[in-house]
Amino acid sequence: MNKNYLILSSIIASSCWFRSNDPAISSNYDFKNVGTLIINKIDDFPKSPKSGQLIFSNITHNFLKFGYDVNVLDFNQSSIHIKKDTGKLLLSCVITEFTDSKMVVVPYRYEDRGYTKTIVEQSANNNKNDEEDLKFNQIQTSTTTTHGGNIKEGNRIEYTQSRVGIILKITDYNSGNLVWSNSYWYSGLEMQKTIESCVKTGIYQITRLFN
Repeated sequence: MNKNYLILSSIIASSCWFRSNDPAISSNYDFKNVGTLIINKIDDFPKSPKSGQLIFSNITHNFLKFGYDVNVLDFNQSSIHIKKDTGKLLLSCVITEFTDSKMVVVPYRYEDRGYTKTIVEQSANNNKNDEEDLKFNQIQTSTTTTHGGNIKEGNRIEYTQSRVGIILKITDYNSGNLVWSNSYWYSGLEMQKTIESCVKTGIYQITRLFN
């Protein structure tokens, strides 16, 4: 079986793992009066152009999947319609990690120093001099085998996983008070699916605030 296939299969079996903490929620804020959730502009992660837009698109996509009206007319500040109430919240997202998967060629060198093996064999030689005397002479032989060893050099392919981390924060639009916050990160083979899995749980937790 192809070595590269075995490596890829093992990564698929062990990758795609997710972690989040329990969100921090203000006990003094009444989420039942919220009518609009405004999404603030998401800055790109350093050296990852358009990463902010990718996260933003997944956030609005998930709100739409959960049945909310989404206004994306202005990328800098879009809004989610919760219900007909006057309360406003501001959703901010900070990207803490954004690393795409890579295929890495790693050189290797294996040195076999060889070995020496000696086999000793012992046998008996029966010499009958007369009827009463019986002498046994021991005959011993040895065989030595030497293996010179070898050196193997080459390259092997290794795969690094995509990894995305975000912090979601919700503040009161007028007062600026922080009312909800949580962090998420996810590892997977494909960047798009990694982003989707990382964002989905966060948006699900947010929607539960308004139920």
